[in-house]
Amino acid sequence: MGAISVDYDVIVVGAGVAGSEAALEASKAGSKVLILEEHQQVGVPSHCSGVVSLSGMKLIGLEPNQSFSQKLIIGARFHPPKGEPIEIRKPDPVALILNRMRLDQFLAKRAVSQGVELRTSTRASKFVRHENGSAGVVTQDGGKVTAKVIVDASGAGSRLPGQAGLDTPDWSELLPGLQYELVETPSQDDFVDLFFGSKRAPGFFAWSIPTGDHSSRVGLASGKGNVKKLLDNLVAENWPKAVVEATKSGSVLVSGPIGKCWSHNFLVTGDAAGHVKQTTGGGIIIGGYCGQLAGKAASQFSTAPETGVKFLREYEMKWRETFSSDLRRMGLARKLFSGLSDETLNRLFDVLRDHVGDIQDMGDIDFQGKIISRMLRERRLVKLLPRVAADHLKAVFA
Repeated sequence: MGAISVDYDVIVVGAGVAGSEAALEASKAGSKVLILEEHQQVGVPSHCSGVVSLSGMKLIGLEPNQSFSQKLIIGARFHPPKGEPIEIRKPDPVALILNRMRLDQFLAKRAVSQGVELRTSTRASKFVRHENGSAGVVTQDGGKVTAKVIVDASGAGSRLPGQAGLDTPDWSELLPGLQYELVETPSQDDFVDLFFGSKRAPGFFAWSIPTGDHSSRVGLASGKGNVKKLLDNLVAENWPKAVVEATKSGSVLVSGPIGKCWSHNFLVTGDAAGHVKQTTGGGIIIGGYCGQLAGKAASQFSTAPETGVKFLREYEMKWRETFSSDLRRMGLARKLFSGLSDETLNRLFDVLRDHVGDIQDMGDIDFQGKIISRMLRERRLVKLLPRVAADHLKAVFA
């Protein structure tokens, strides 16, 4: 077999938040970097609800920018299946509503300005390793490109981790989702609204996110019903005079992270690695942070592939140090409460209603583990656990 030349130090697959952040960090460290993006335009299609915490943005070194920012949020309202909502508010803004397409494009342009090469309309269909120690990807048109290390940030459903000898997230835990961009809504305040119950979004929740004074992003995900019918009913009930300006479909991943996120010449990050919150499916901040770690590790590995495996191991260690505890608790909360009946959910909300102060003080959009642990120790909530178990048994036999 003839010698295979190495085209790049690092190839990043996917130009979402995780991919662009990985590429930027690798390029800043001196690596020659290529991003392969399967779509013709970065950020399109967008399936994201677009809510990020301001503390999370600070964690990944990102500030609100007029190119992608839409609205600041001071709190959330949680609507039980029956009864009045619980309102959680902060004195100052805690979250930002953003245009995800524009965020992706902003981050990709920033990476390109740092020297990263971007190829759109190029889908990586296969990961390969070569005898000379390099790796590469085969594109959908049969093209081949090589590098010292590949970073897979191509999102949910990626087959590359399996080809690299790793597990993949449980894709059966991808919940179908649908989202409308509504205009001509009643005046919108600075709160996100979340709706629960079997008639709204069985097994998950629905959301309404203000994007302007008279516009909102309304959607839901559910593995137990017709998402379009559910969403149409929600809109008719709450915003009967609003106009649907755009429709976006997608999936929400709630399976949690895979067991190992690296193998020789290969790292996986973002949704492809299950780097998402199991309670909400959100992954902008976790994916962005893990992407940054992956980019740094990939660049370090590329300088000495024979001995650089330690940097790949360190990537795994560092992201788990930051997120694994919270992800584990979010996974527990997801498993406990995803199959609850409306009656049990209403009782749960009654308990939470008495702890609004704790939730306001301890709650964090991205690091939910602390408040989850606090509430799971609450005596009245513990008394609900037999009902939780009964609901899960009914769901199994249903």
